[in-house]
Amino acid sequence: MFKYLAHILFLLLPFFLTSCSQETIPKIQVRTLEGKEVYLSDYKGQKILIYVWSRTCVGHSEHLKELNKLQEKKKDFLIISYAVAMEPEDVIKSYQELDIEPKFLTLVDTEVKFNDYFPITFLPSTYIFNEKGRFVSSHPSLYIP
Repeated sequence: MFKYLAHILFLLLPFFLTSCSQETIPKIQVRTLEGKEVYLSDYKGQKILIYVWSRTCVGHSEHLKELNKLQEKKKDFLIISYAVAMEPEDVIKSYQELDIEPKFLTLVDTEVKFNDYFPITFLPSTYIFNEKGRFVSSHPSLYIP
C-alpha cells in the first residue's frame, strides 16, 4: 500500500511544483498618490516591474530617479513604484525632496500586504511579472530586465 501511495505522490510531484511556481500578482488593495483605492491585480495584462521601497531603505533615492528613465526605455513594461509602510503624503514628500516628477505609476501599501504573498527580503527590491500576471523573478535593489 505504501509503495502504491509513494508512486502516486511521485507522479503528482511535478504538478505541485509547477502550480507553486506560477504565483500570480495578488489582489491587494492599495492606494494611488491621489488616494484612490485600486487593486494591484488590476494591472495584470502587461509586463510589470514592481520596485518595492520604503523611505527608510538605503539606495532608494537614486533608484526612484532612475525609474523615470526606465519607464521611457522599457515601454513594454509597466513600471510601478510600490511604497510600503508609508502614506501617500509621505511618498509625495519624498518625491518633492528628491525633485522627482514621476512618469511611472506609484502605489502605496501602508500595511505591507505585499509581504504576505511575496516575502520582502530586501528593501529596496524588484519583482517582475509577465503579461499573465505570473511571477517571473525577484531581485535585491533595482533590477533592470
